[in-house]
Amino acid sequence: MTRPPLYGVGIFVPVSDLKRSTAWYTEMLGLEIIHKDEPDAIVMRMNDEKVSFCLVRSYEVKQPIFPKNDYGVGQYFNIHTTDVGGMHRQLKAKGADVGDIEDFDGFQGFSLTDPDGNRYGVTA
Repeated sequence: MTRPPLYGVGIFVPVSDLKRSTAWYTEMLGLEIIHKDEPDAIVMRMNDEKVSFCLVRSYEVKQPIFPKNDYGVGQYFNIHTTDVGGMHRQLKAKGADVGDIEDFDGFQGFSLTDPDGNRYGVTA
């Protein structure tokens, strides 16, 4: 079976403390380390191997502001789940910085922020 020309996405994530962030992404999101370029970067993947996160040790990490819009979007990436309520409870119990669950015209979601302020939506 041949792969289509495009089959996945890699997300570069600026982090101030590579060790702390690697532990956070492993514990909170269950990502698996697939490559280490310490002390500069760690590449991790989600369970389907089509999405990877490259944590890049960065200086003066500043978060981009998502432009004002009428669609209600405030972050650049969503992470999909089959159980918004269960994932929210699980992350909250682990001490993650999560927002309240909101309804968005037929689906639900909440915000999730990593230790450096990188923000994701978690939706179903």
